[in-house]
Amino acid sequence: MRQIVLILGTLILVPQVAESQTEVDRIGSAVATVASGGSVRINRGLGGVSSRSSLELEWFMVNDPSLSIVFDEPVGAKGDEDDGWYWYEVDMHMNALAPVKAFEVRIMTFNVWRQFTGTLAFTQLEDLEAGQDKTFERSWGSHVESRLRAHLTSIAYVARVMLQSGEIVVADPELVLKLAKEIEESVTLQDLEPDVEPSPLRVAEQ
Repeated sequence: MRQIVLILGTLILVPQVAESQTEVDRIGSAVATVASGGSVRINRGLGGVSSRSSLELEWFMVNDPSLSIVFDEPVGAKGDEDDGWYWYEVDMHMNALAPVKAFEVRIMTFNVWRQFTGTLAFTQLEDLEAGQDKTFERSWGSHVESRLRAHLTSIAYVARVMLQSGEIVVADPELVLKLAKEIEESVTLQDLEPDVEPSPLRVAEQ
């Protein structure tokens, strides 16, 4: 989802906010939006977790075109259950604005009480050409139901990118940290670092 702007004969790809998203803030070239991630309900056999709740997941997303890759659609963490495991699942619809060789996405999670519960991370080593769109699916598993039972809000952002030249570009965390502090004031810059992953992962790619 992008528009093409012609400036002095040079084509510049500019990300465009989808109708399903609402812009909530911006700092420099970084833009923060929010969208509904759908129901908080987690199916589980004949029953479910939070099955009688009308709450919807709250997905914040930060896009910064200066990093050369952006989200094409709303991105956030949602819960799932499979064979006794509980999973955070994330579908990332990515659009490369310039050729890249690798990128890292991070997702901060918060519960219904507006408490910070951790940071998920996904790194993909793959050559993407300018204008290329691709969807990546990622899951993080746990035997602990309580964290996902109370999950409500997430903040997704591109943390760093390796360009075709080999240059590594790191995101300015100012806007992400500002959003996180508006949810829980005690969040610090250190909280943006991903959790150690103690449990098996499920990874799928389209």
